[in-house]
Parts: sequence; structure tokens; C-alpha cells
Amino acid sequence: MSFDVQVAHSVEEIGQAEWDRLGEDQPFASYRWYRFGEAAFADDLPIYVTLYREGEPVARATFWLKRQESLPTPSRIVRFVVDGILRHRPLLACRSPLSATSGLILPAPPLRDAALESFVWIAQDLAREHRASFLLFDYLGPAQMDWPGWPDRYVRMPSTSPGTRLAITWQDFDSYLAQLSKKRRYNVRRDYRLLAEEGITIQKYATVRNLDRAMELHRNVNKRYKAPTGAWMRAAMAHSDRVDAVWLAAERDGQLVGCELMLGDRGAWLVTGLGLDHRARNVYFVLGYEDIRHAIEHGARTLRWGSETFDVKKRLGFEPEGYNNLIFTSRWALLQSFGRWVAERSLY
Repeated sequence: MSFDVQVAHSVEEIGQAEWDRLGEDQPFASYRWYRFGEAAFADDLPIYVTLYREGEPVARATFWLKRQESLPTPSRIVRFVVDGILRHRPLLACRSPLSATSGLILPAPPLRDAALESFVWIAQDLAREHRASFLLFDYLGPAQMDWPGWPDRYVRMPSTSPGTRLAITWQDFDSYLAQLSKKRRYNVRRDYRLLAEEGITIQKYATVRNLDRAMELHRNVNKRYKAPTGAWMRAAMAHSDRVDAVWLAAERDGQLVGCELMLGDRGAWLVTGLGLDHRARNVYFVLGYEDIRHAIEHGARTLRWGSETFDVKKRLGFEPEGYNNLIFTSRWALLQSFGRWVAERSLY
């Protein structure tokens, strides 16, 4: 089955009306979101591939050519090796920017398999053209991993740390609290009380007020958990006014001691950029409660909250997403072997 193919390197080349004709209900796929992503990933090359039939767009795959990738792995050796590889051979990744979601928008069967097969062939040509180290399709659901359009030689890597999400079904925050266990409701009230006793208040701002301090606190968190700080985080904070956003700031005597950035698109919100002064107790928990409150009060359908501290999130009603699976390949035999070695040991 043949398609007409359009390749673009910015959403402005396509235009908002044309862009939003595909994936109208898919969160983190809108024109506004990708315009934000381009600002945050200014050092990466976006490559947007749209398939048409009879003049109508039917599918899109959004790729990013990246020379830096923040691998969520505790293995310093893997990070060191991958950093060295990407300096010489960039990564070609199919994803939605900044959202831990797939960059694929596909039609329903029977067109789906043909569209995916077309994207695979086009992506392989792009990887060859740009001398990419790896071609990666990530943030896939379990069913997507089994689609027949993937070549046999592609390496499949199930997720070892799925993100979490809360389905919003409550009219207000009090209704949400009412369905929690008695012990959990007590803990919520206690955390708010202890925060107040420390003289800490949670403020909400439309933009990040103190970017340098916010990044300092964000690096504190990453250092504690031995995680890399994404090179894009500062730019994401600086350009968050391009999408639905709120910055939650924990302040004591005018000093920032904790913060989180909430970003929204098409009824879904996500939390990123957690920053903490670890001497300020209970800030993490109350920021989380305020994330939930904001999502409910702003009519969200879903709140996504990452994969860390899963036990805490589970007690608050969050469930695993199961969308952190990935499929990759490399045309370089040595890199393919290295990638397979990493996948087999679940080091990613």
C-alpha cells in the first residue's frame, strides 16, 4: 500500500490547522506542545514524517536527531559509553518531546500495519542519511510491541520502570481525599500541618520565577538518586509559557525550598522538574497533593507522575502506565550487539 510522504523540520512548516488534523484527542501531540518541544530541544533536529492518502493525512511519526540522551540507568559505564557514541553518531528517536509518550500517530487497521511499515523504512533511510547510531521507537504500550510491522532484527526491550498515572474522576479535591483510606487522609492532614509549622507555603505561578534556584534544587534531587539532569530541563522551564503550565513553589521566608513544574496538553497533565532542599521536610508530599488538586480543579482527565517512589504514588491512587517499552536497531553490527547486551541486562 503506497502513501504520499511529507517531511518537515518544524511545526510552522506544516501549520497549526494541518498539524492538528491528526491525533486530535491524543495528549502531548498538539501543535502547541510540539512548538514548546522545539524550543526546549533547540539543539536537536526534529524530523516530522506525515503520510497522506488521497490528499488526507492519515499517520505521523515524529523523530528527533539527538546528540545527548539522559539515560534512566544507574550504570555509569552505560552512560559513559552511550555519551561517547552519541558525540560521533547521533540517536534518531521517535517520540513526543518532554512527555514520555510515543511519537507515532497511526490509523486503525487495516491501514495501521502498512503505515507502520512505511515509517520503519523511511526511518531507516533517515538513520542512514544522518549516520545515526541507533534508531529508537520508545514509550510503546505492550500491544504496540507485538505489531507485525516491526522487523525481526529489531531489539525489543520491555520497561523495567513504568511511569504512573492517576485517572481523574472527582469533582473537587475534597472528594478525592474522601475516597482515600482513613490512615492516608490523616497523613495528608499531618503533612500539611507540619509544613505550616515550618513556615513553608505552596505558591502557584504561571511561569518559573527563580530559574537558577529551581535548577539548583532539581540537581539536588538527581544527585541523591544518582540520575542525570536532562540538558533540556532549563529550556523547558524557561519556555513553559508556550503550553498549559503551572509552577508550584514551596517558599519559606521568601526562599525557594522546593518546586515542581506541571505541564498540560489536551486534558492530560504531567509533573516534571522536581526540586528539593532536603532539609525541608514534607515538601515532596505536599507538592504531590497540590499536583493532584490542580489537575482536578482544571478538569484534567489524567495526571502522570513518573516512576519514582512508586509505593507512595500507589497509596495515592496512581497505577503503572506500562508505556515505557521500546524497540530499537542499529545498522552498525557492533552497536547492535552493545544495545542487545544492555537490553538483556535491563540496564536502561
